[in-house]
Amino acid sequence: MIDVTVATTVERPVDEVFAFVADMENEPRWHTDIVKAERLTDGAVRGGTNYRVQFRPQPMSPSEGTIEIVEFEPNRRIVSRSDMGNMKPELTHVFEAANGGTKVTRRIQIETSGLMKLISPMMKVMVRRRNAEFLDNLKQLLEG
Repeated sequence: MIDVTVATTVERPVDEVFAFVADMENEPRWHTDIVKAERLTDGAVRGGTNYRVQFRPQPMSPSEGTIEIVEFEPNRRIVSRSDMGNMKPELTHVFEAANGGTKVTRRIQIETSGLMKLISPMMKVMVRRRNAEFLDNLKQLLEG
């Protein structure tokens, strides 16, 4: 299993940062591995909301998948799960007030199988680096 946690502080109020991240249709603006995210569930984002996501092509990774919001605590926490073939990621975002801004903690846990399981130690380094980049993109976008 791959288990990586990264964090940053965004100089914006918690409710603004949470609302932006909670709507996964915003993901392509800061998560550079995602090309498109389309909500499949009507109504406000909540537990049970589903998205269809298209990813940039990468070796040995799926080009699309579905993501379900499984936990949703407004202005506090979002947990989503995906089933993408031989990878089953769970992503947790935690939002905390921090000196007038928002500390965003992003934890990704990926269960792997098949060939992905063999290369997961190498993937962990890449996953940590990429997720730190995604949070940096989020920070720049929301502060810009």
